[in-house]
Amino acid sequence: MKIEAVIFDMDGVLFDTEKLMKEGWMKAGREMGFTITENHLRQMRGSSRDQSAALFQKWYGGKVNYDQGRQIRSQYVKEYIDKYSVPEKKGLKELLNFLKKERIPTAVATSTKRRTAAHYWELAGITSYITASVCGDEVAACKPEPDIFLKAAQALQVSPENCLIVEDSINGLKAARAAGGISCMVPDLTPYTEELLPVCDYVCEDLSKIISLIKSIN
Repeated sequence: MKIEAVIFDMDGVLFDTEKLMKEGWMKAGREMGFTITENHLRQMRGSSRDQSAALFQKWYGGKVNYDQGRQIRSQYVKEYIDKYSVPEKKGLKELLNFLKKERIPTAVATSTKRRTAAHYWELAGITSYITASVCGDEVAACKPEPDIFLKAAQALQVSPENCLIVEDSINGLKAARAAGGISCMVPDLTPYTEELLPVCDYVCEDLSKIISLIKSIN
């Protein structure tokens, strides 16, 4: 086994935006009069808009307008980032510089739409580090289906089994496993637990720790 490329999820992995989305959903709940728990948010992380809307229908029986809540959440995140810029996760630049030096290509595979994702990359100054990218509006089936990672590996021209796929969500790790990649969790709001063992090959405390992981494998 050799790591020839790295594929990153974005929210909660490259950027500390899952926290902002959680705060945005809590704001939506307060304004619209519904309760959303960490368990609810865990199930939505990494999934598509349609999948999340279906979960809302299941949880609230049609009494809560998902699109309205999502709009409040999105506006909260936008206002924060417009004011403070996009918050980077620990070790981001250190890892990206290592990968560039070692000539290991990278891809971003995110459920976020391209326009938003590309804006975040520009704000963080990491666009030049990204070899390829696939966004949520460019695949038929989102995580936990493997499509987005398979498409990213294809864009990198690297076999999925030689791609280290870095994720923070359960849906993302399931997708990484289904794609046949080497899955690595960098825990964010969802903690690592033993139930994730079947879909998680490695766990790293933060992005900088992935450097020693790649060195040990390669």
